[in-house]
This record gives sequence, C-alpha cells and structure tokens, in this order.
Amino acid sequence: MAYFVLDVGNSSVKAAFMEQGRIIRMSRVESVCDLPDDFIGSGEVSCGICSSVRPLSGVELHSLENLPFDVMQLSSDLPLPLKISYSTPSTLGPDRMAAAVGAWNRAPGRNILVIDAGTAITYDVVTSDGRYIGGNISPGAALRFRSLHEYTASLPRVSPEGDIPMVGYSTETAIRSGVINGVVNEISGYVNRLSTVYDSLLVFLTGGDADLFEIPIKSGIFAVKFLVLEGLECICRFNEKI
Repeated sequence: MAYFVLDVGNSSVKAAFMEQGRIIRMSRVESVCDLPDDFIGSGEVSCGICSSVRPLSGVELHSLENLPFDVMQLSSDLPLPLKISYSTPSTLGPDRMAAAVGAWNRAPGRNILVIDAGTAITYDVVTSDGRYIGGNISPGAALRFRSLHEYTASLPRVSPEGDIPMVGYSTETAIRSGVINGVVNEISGYVNRLSTVYDSLLVFLTGGDADLFEIPIKSGIFAVKFLVLEGLECICRFNEKI
C-alpha cells in the first residue's frame, strides 16, 4: 500500500508515492495542476497528504479534489507524532513540521537539529522527549545573492557556481565567497552552539541548496535529500492509526 505525499515549496512542487520510507516514483513540477496523469496512475493509495508553504490556488485545490484518493492538508490541527511546543503553532510552516517528523522517525529519542537549506534556511530543534520546541529562519543563498544585486547600486548578480576562495580576489568571488562561506559559518555556528546545550545532538541537513555547502564539522551531520517527504509519509501512517 503506497502513500501519496506532496511538498509544495516556494519554487517548486515535489510529489511522490512512497512505501516504508522509500520513494517509488517522484515528479517535480511548478504547480499541483502540472502533475501528469501517467504519474498519478491507478495504483492503490492508502493515504495522501499535502504540505504547502503558500496558499493553494482554486485550480490547484480542484486538482487535488479530483485525485482518485483523499489528500489531507498538513496543519497544526493535524495529529502529529511529535508534541509541538511552539507559541504560535498556526504560523509554523508545514514543511518544517514534516522535516522534524522525518528526522524524529530516523532518530527517535535523540536531540535533533534539522537544517533545511532552500529559499529560506530553517533551523528546527526536536528534543529527546519528542518535543518540537522551535527554531530560526534566515535568508537562503539565492535570496542573499539577489538582495546584494537589487539593494545596492553597482554589485552584480552572481551565480553560486564558481570559485569560492577564502578571500575574494574580484567583486564576483567576493560576493560568492561572502554568501556561501557566510552560510557555512552560520550553519556551523548554530550546530556548535546548540551542541553545547543539547547532549549528543544529531544534525540533519536537507533542502535544495544543501549540496552548495561543505560544512566543516566533525560531529555527525546526516544529509537527507527528501526529509520532508519522509516526514509526510510518517504523518500519513500516524493518522491512519488514530
């Protein structure tokens, strides 16, 4: 029995059918409406769930309603395998909830830091007693490159691909190094500081930009490309049992 999981992000939509934490097939599109009929298929689906960081359009909602199975919307009102100890749970991004659940499923009973590097970089902490206690949000690499170009008079728009010296030898390398090394230092700082507060902290790094950064940390960092999708499947299974 498969689970249908849908992760609607700021820049793309990832849809997948999963079984026991394994992706059977996956599609990446710009909108929910773009999911091809041959991808949806006619196989038996046990449960479907959608995580969206933005409001779905009427057309997208109609597309979900026309799927041959029911799809839950992930929100703070949906039962989760974690306790949400966040003062404004209704404002907590569903992708952050799902990634936290995915990490907890991989390492139950451990202190966890989830770092999701995408349009924004999010840092989320789950304690060893199964509580999501919160986290931080900062601009992702693309936003940093874009803002340096758009909010200054003469700095160019720079690609993340290219030489990243410790000290930039041109305006282009100065920007690229400043952004990429700045993010690396930010991530390293969070990991090092939180490791002094939470014993045996495990770190999970995910998100579309995760491959941009080489994190110079000796303690355990686990790169999990589709942690949000894994978490969505866990939430489906959890709600089936209720």
